[in-house]
Amino acid sequence: MAEHISSFYGKAKPGRRQAIVEQMNKWDQEQKPRAKGFIRSIIYFSNDSPDVFAGVVRWDNTENYVANANRPEQDAWYQELMQNVDGEISWFDATLAGEWKA
Repeated sequence: MAEHISSFYGKAKPGRRQAIVEQMNKWDQEQKPRAKGFIRSIIYFSNDSPDVFAGVVRWDNTENYVANANRPEQDAWYQELMQNVDGEISWFDATLAGEWKA
């Protein structure tokens, strides 16, 4: 099975940039142990618009990604995250087609 990549894009509410980073850290500590197939994630903020963020989450396969997304604990975490987001988060789900490293 091919790896699943989920990328996302959004904008932090004014003054809530650090809260988004802290929420991602909370996921790492509390949710990751129950997230079967999770490989890694990154989040980053725009140099030009400091409240605009994007990120990528990598899973071993789409089945495990969907199973995690359907966990009630995952939804509760996501609802907390959204309290810091201005508007909605845009998502792009994909299958890994290639990877190049230094």
